[in-house]
Amino acid sequence: MIATASAALTLIFAQAAADRVQAQYPDQQWELEYPALIGGFVDDYYSCLKGGSYVIGDGSGFEDQYRGDIQRCRKQASELEAGANELLAKRGRDADTPPTQVASIFETVRRIHVERGASLDRATNSRIVASNAYAEAREVADAAPPPCVAYVNELREARQNHMETQGESVKAIYDKPEYTQDDQRLIATYNAELMRLTGAITLELRACPQANYRVYEEGAETPEG
Repeated sequence: MIATASAALTLIFAQAAADRVQAQYPDQQWELEYPALIGGFVDDYYSCLKGGSYVIGDGSGFEDQYRGDIQRCRKQASELEAGANELLAKRGRDADTPPTQVASIFETVRRIHVERGASLDRATNSRIVASNAYAEAREVADAAPPPCVAYVNELREARQNHMETQGESVKAIYDKPEYTQDDQRLIATYNAELMRLTGAITLELRACPQANYRVYEEGAETPEG
């Protein structure tokens, strides 16, 4: 499976001053400020870094592959950094932003790019762990359901039966322009029993997580309360 560079980091640019740009990375405490004069060089370098393709599922993580982008863009980095320094010198701005600072700017962009890859790895691993946990719980529920599963199912059936047998009568009452006292008692009784069964199911599910997983006729598996 190939993932394009659309998964790469996003820098949010805000004008910090008339001649400076501030780049913020929302997922981490990264902040990068540099003269707007060299913004084009920084943008071009970032575009190069995020222009790779990444293979998912062969054991390689995003972080390692994002580090590979640094090597892939090595030549461009050198040329763009030199171009930024040349333009600053030409405009008489090299004293405010010397070559050492320009080098630091490009290095920070690299670090942000690699950290973004690490962040994607963490997010991916979290999804895998959650998926595995669901699969394990599902296997346990299918293999040897504990007694509590049967009890929760009984409560669910009772609730369903209550809604099917009493629901039409209550709906007919709701359609009336006015309610009698008997109508009001029937509605109150229906709602009270529905709330009792729903509350009992909710409480039992806390002690019986295996009962969360049910297989529907259409083949979809989903947690249900």
